[in-house]
Amino acid sequence: MTTTIAIVSGTGFLGPAIARRLLARGVTPLVIARGKHPVSLPDGAIFAPTDRMDSAALTALFTTHRVTTVIDIFTLSLRNTQPVLDATAAAGARYLLISSTDVYLNYEGLLKKGTPPVRPEPATEDSPLRTIRYPYRANTRRPQGVEDDLFEDYDKLPLEEAARADPRLSATIIRAPMIFGPGDKQHRFKWAIDAARAGGVAKLDERAARWPNSYGYIDDVADAIALAATDPRAANRTYNVGQPFVRTPIEWLLTFAVVLNRSLEVETVPATTKGLQIDRAEASDLRYPLTLDTTRIRSELGFAEITPEREALLKTIAWERSSD
Repeated sequence: MTTTIAIVSGTGFLGPAIARRLLARGVTPLVIARGKHPVSLPDGAIFAPTDRMDSAALTALFTTHRVTTVIDIFTLSLRNTQPVLDATAAAGARYLLISSTDVYLNYEGLLKKGTPPVRPEPATEDSPLRTIRYPYRANTRRPQGVEDDLFEDYDKLPLEEAARADPRLSATIIRAPMIFGPGDKQHRFKWAIDAARAGGVAKLDERAARWPNSYGYIDDVADAIALAATDPRAANRTYNVGQPFVRTPIEWLLTFAVVLNRSLEVETVPATTKGLQIDRAEASDLRYPLTLDTTRIRSELGFAEITPEREALLKTIAWERSSD
């Protein structure tokens, strides 16, 4: 009998990539979304237009398709996540929550919501978590492509707590980094690609120039999620996901220049010059790195990236150029 895994809110950036990786593992993806936008899924995936707030409809889908694990992507608040938790429990499936690096204590300082001690080392799954809740309230710097009102009650921490505490199910938590690649609506590396393509001298805000941050390429993050969803050892475990190295904006600029075979010099400049990454430098306290230690998923589940880095960067560059 074919295994079926549900992907709730799975028609955006991350969902189709997870579906492809599940299919590569011989698993049938049941992709669930409202269907209000064009849907493009790989052959072999099943699409079911259903609202994630409709717990009864979700339970029926999970039961009919004998879903073994539910991967929940668009988790914002308990209001939009509890119905999925209830349906998963009713169907007797495992729940996999897509959480974020923003749960760690450094994010509190990064957003200027507090002044905790700076933790320079990459966060492990056991590192201290934020003490503040609802980080985007009264914060105008929010992820693009999501309605503002949905982020008023956004917080992954209560969702992690609810999933772990629910006695009806086992839960896996994936703490994802900033994800880049074809389809990235936030265009995380467009600034670096454009500067590298132009060549010459790139003026980079001195406050942002050496800020370390973790990233993950879309197909690699999707494969880590598919691995955790299909491996029973991941039940009731939490995993950081991301590249096994960390780069600063200076290093990303030079990396893209090498891939594009461009001559590039990076000059760090004061805020008055309004250099690259000034928006991030103005909005954030960049003394606080946002980096992840991904040793656990690699050692426990044997995860390794499936995409050579040069290929990942070339695909990202090609997509950014096509979307200009």
